[in-house]
Amino acid sequence: MENEQIKVFRITLKEVLKRLSNVDKCKVEDLKDLVVKQFDDYNYEGEEELQGLNNWCDISKNGKYELTVGIDHEDAYEFTLYINVQSGIVSMENVL
Repeated sequence: MENEQIKVFRITLKEVLKRLSNVDKCKVEDLKDLVVKQFDDYNYEGEEELQGLNNWCDISKNGKYELTVGIDHEDAYEFTLYINVQSGIVSMENVL
């Protein structure tokens, strides 16, 4: 039993949604890395690479933004992150 490996099961889409909803009160410059981290252990038909992050607009100014992100697969679900930026801090308002 010394060298037994624990099998890691992939997470569900519901868990990704929950994780993304919990990304809150972070610095603007940390948002992308935090969003990527929320997809750890999730894949769609073997695909794990994310799409949409490179298309995010400049969110350095105060205001509300809609950002999309999802697994890079034509049939995978794409999330829309509704955020509010105030003084360089991101607040997650909703994730759909």
